[in-house]
Amino acid sequence: MRKSKLHFIGILFLVSFASVEAKEINILFMGNSFTFRHNLPELVKQVFEEGQPELTVNVERVVYGGQDLFRHHDLYFSESMVRLNSITVAEVETYIERIHSLKAMKQAPDFYTAYFKRSGLKPGWNRIGKILGDAAKQQQKLITRIEAGDRVKWDYLVLQSYKDVVDNVDAGYAEYAQKWAKVAEQEGIKVILYITAPHAQNSAPVSEPLELTQTEMEMETIHKLVERIKPHAVVPVGLGIKNIQEDGTDLKFRYRKDAHPSQTSAFLASNMFYAAFFKESTEGFKYNAVTETKLDGQGKDPNGDPARVVFDDATKILLQKAAYDAVIEFNAAGSI
Repeated sequence: MRKSKLHFIGILFLVSFASVEAKEINILFMGNSFTFRHNLPELVKQVFEEGQPELTVNVERVVYGGQDLFRHHDLYFSESMVRLNSITVAEVETYIERIHSLKAMKQAPDFYTAYFKRSGLKPGWNRIGKILGDAAKQQQKLITRIEAGDRVKWDYLVLQSYKDVVDNVDAGYAEYAQKWAKVAEQEGIKVILYITAPHAQNSAPVSEPLELTQTEMEMETIHKLVERIKPHAVVPVGLGIKNIQEDGTDLKFRYRKDAHPSQTSAFLASNMFYAAFFKESTEGFKYNAVTETKLDGQGKDPNGDPARVVFDDATKILLQKAAYDAVIEFNAAGSI
């Protein structure tokens, strides 16, 4: 009898311990305003934790307005944030010196010009000086953080695209996603590709997909990239928008007065993150609202409408289904 009682208590303890043991993941987002508008990382955290109640998701971001993976890598040295678990103060100080050297240049360095020539994209050097100054400040803050012992081992690194996916896996976004994937691999971090779709986002009702050729080219390039780096997940926003637009839609994925994703676009993207990460649909989730973070003087979104949009059940289900279907479609066409 005593043995049975002890055995029961032991089982009860193990069950109790298992029930309170929480899983936790750390995700770092790298990008620009397509990441920090609507506070997308927090939306991803919200939908992840609803769908996986036992999971704790910690999110942070390293973002510079209008910038891409190339400039994160070669100008702003965002590697320091990716390597937060292992980098030394001396290494960060070296990055700060290099940033100041770049800021002192009167014209773009040769490697900068070469990248844009290779990719066929527009260079846009005129705003770089200010952003380099911001990057130096961020690096200095990182030193303070490291000295305080506030290090993080990232589990996942989100690599955001922005008008830089070209028809060449060795140029533009794909070229630098490969470089970042190597940095991530050295740190034991898995990569998530977040493929935005500024070209496809409509600000008015449409009867057919916008710039379908661009979307198709981007998906082809990303499939080639997937073959090379084997990411944990791909979030192909353009494919989701295209599928919704095919039969015509009144849903608007961009603001009329602001070339940024709308609340609808952010809701679609965050649901796509869940579908891509877990290979599961979000249909049935309670998550149903997105709030714009850049407001006008009256606290409205860029269109002058309420900043917070609560999606009705029909729209929520449509977007949830579109998110999952687009991820499945992308994965079925490749090897992820």
